[in-house]
Amino acid sequence: MLEHLLNLLFPDRCVGCRRLTGELFCVRCRSRLRPYPPFPPPPGLDAARVAFCYEGALVKAIHQLKYGRRRRVGHALGDLLAAAVGPLAADALIAVPLHRDRLRERGFNQAAELAVRLCRPGNPPLIEGLARARATGRQARLTATARVANTAGAFVWIGAQPPPPRVIVIDDVLTTGATLAACAAALRAAGAQSVVGIALARSVMLTPLYNRSICVVNCA
Repeated sequence: MLEHLLNLLFPDRCVGCRRLTGELFCVRCRSRLRPYPPFPPPPGLDAARVAFCYEGALVKAIHQLKYGRRRRVGHALGDLLAAAVGPLAADALIAVPLHRDRLRERGFNQAAELAVRLCRPGNPPLIEGLARARATGRQARLTATARVANTAGAFVWIGAQPPPPRVIVIDDVLTTGATLAACAAALRAAGAQSVVGIALARSVMLTPLYNRSICVVNCA
């Protein structure tokens, strides 16, 4: 009720288009989201799925969540992710963890903000236990090979019990898949049998060789 009252008095601006819509991510921006096509899973994952192409208003929204530290944006984006992926078959959901220094700096884990919105009736619970053992820094400008080297051994399972057999790892953006693969390696080492990666968005590249409505992986 308080949130509803505050929204009446101080309507939200859409983080995508900046219009005063009363929503953090408005209907018009949602209508322009493009589903990401199926793709072969990165090495180390049994399967992988990405909800949307990383472009336009969605990029602005993700930046507001991660770098603008607008935690509530994660709820809006998490609801979009939940609607896009539908029911999930696994024993548990795990959010890609942040290193403690980055968590202290940001105040929250953006992947966890997305993952908690997937905890709906019929879906697996969100659990903890996976930790980032060392800081890897931002990977935006690293090559695919450098990303793999940067994330190798970066995660460790610290849970009191082994992870369940079937795990889904949630992240905000997938690029080469190196981070999710490193998470999968730590989970398998601790006893997980199947690891699937799900991300909200992945980078795209428009090319004249394809229909411009199709998303193509940009591994640059």
